Amino acid sequence: MVLEAIDWRRVESDHGGLEIRSVEFLGEGWTSWAYLVNAELVFRFPKRPEVWKEIDREVSILAEIADALPLPVPRYVVTSPHSGATLYGYAVYRYIRGRALTLAGLAAEHRSGGAEQIAAFLVALHGYQPSPSLVAHLQDANERARAIQALHDAEEFIVPELRSGQARLLRDRITGYVDLAENFAFRPVVLHADFSGDHILAVDGSVTGVIDFSDVSLGDPDYDFSSLFLDFGEAFALEIAARYGHANIARLRAKLRYFEIEDFIDTIVHGREHALEGQRDMAWRRLLECLG
Repeated sequence: MVLEAIDWRRVESDHGGLEIRSVEFLGEGWTSWAYLVNAELVFRFPKRPEVWKEIDREVSILAEIADALPLPVPRYVVTSPHSGATLYGYAVYRYIRGRALTLAGLAAEHRSGGAEQIAAFLVALHGYQPSPSLVAHLQDANERARAIQALHDAEEFIVPELRSGQARLLRDRITGYVDLAENFAFRPVVLHADFSGDHILAVDGSVTGVIDFSDVSLGDPDYDFSSLFLDFGEAFALEIAARYGHANIARLRAKLRYFEIEDFIDTIVHGREHALEGQRDMAWRRLLECLG
């Protein structure tokens, strides 16, 4: 979808009193495009009709937990799944200032402060006690089943492209994770489940908000460190974990090295239709680096 494919006049007519003065493309993910309107509202346009299941879940969950979190998160003001402005409608939330967090050029004091802010956010999110109605909306991440599926996907789609030594190492990494009972000895918590740099907003080195709760679920709290590890590297991810008060940094480090492989497999196999340009190639390169 490009800007011209959105009927902004229809959007205005959907909402009496809304005058669209400016539109800025913010970006896209596997499920949606996002535009900033009038520097105050984010319009999220689903790419497929089934994405509405994720949006409805996100809207319901954020309505309950937003006030319990120490950083701003999307507060939806409109959902219009049947609007004629686009093929699959749109949802709207109030703009949170900031751009995707990066470590490039981040001063030491900002790095420390950012780690503290992110850790405090995860402490609050993982410590939240969801209501029964919220639990009904949340999917159980089921890490063991996901790992077993990753092994099946690897055997079918990845192993045929690898050298024998690489294939053996890949199998060993996955089965080693599945066979270690302590990897699954956790109390399920509310997860963001896609806690990447793209979804952590910052201005001048200060974290200003967290967005995109499409994958929110119940599961292993360690999983929310996986995208931090992928995007920012081990040192920063473990610094956040230490400020979070993680009880076993050594075990977390080992799990993160498994999670990155699982993520690469998922992107390669399940991103064939929906991954953005270059993401699958990058996943292949990084997977091969992990396998030596």
